[in-house]
Amino acid sequence: MAEGKKRTLLDWWCGKPWLYATYALGVAMLVALVLNWESWSVPQRLMGILCVLLPLHVFEELEWPDGFQFMMNKVIQKSDNPLAYPENRLTDMITNFGAEILFIAMLVFTPIAGNMFVVFMAFFGIGETIAHTVFTAASLRCYRAAGMRAPYTPGLATAWCTLLPVGIASLHWLITSGTFAVGDLWGILFVMFLIGFMIRLPFIISYKIKSTRFAYDSMGYFAKFEK
Repeated sequence: MAEGKKRTLLDWWCGKPWLYATYALGVAMLVALVLNWESWSVPQRLMGILCVLLPLHVFEELEWPDGFQFMMNKVIQKSDNPLAYPENRLTDMITNFGAEILFIAMLVFTPIAGNMFVVFMAFFGIGETIAHTVFTAASLRCYRAAGMRAPYTPGLATAWCTLLPVGIASLHWLITSGTFAVGDLWGILFVMFLIGFMIRLPFIISYKIKSTRFAYDSMGYFAKFEK
């Protein structure tokens, strides 16, 4: 194990278990979505769909083909140890498992929050797709000399094919339902919370500590360009 420390429950959880728990939550939400489709409002349906799709997105990024974290560390954040920080197993657990829990909680409160959460879904789905497209363009520039030609990085497919449609559907609902109010823009605060406290803050702390304790052991999709 990295840094020769004794394995703890946190080390175990930050391996594969949190991923399996995230997938299990995705399956549970799929069942809930199917069973409640007729009774749920459109905003609830959209939020339920997002709860199902996030685990798929995580699977593409971190399991198959894997390598999103290596790309983020090396290409985007210029880390001197891209397998270890700032993105690592701990920060990914906080960000992704935390996001799944957050989305499920938001689904529960969607009948109260209404279009606030629809605004969140519109920004999240479209913003995530734009971000992955930018990451892919940066990766192509970085690895062009190593033979990278396909405009693809882990997470791009599920962003474009699943998260973007949810974002567009959410935006369409806001425009056509006739229920949008200026107060619904408070949903942007949830986007800022997700970015600031569940993504950026763990990265900032991880980069300051520069620990290899939760390092990944594979470059995934990018291993072929690092030879």
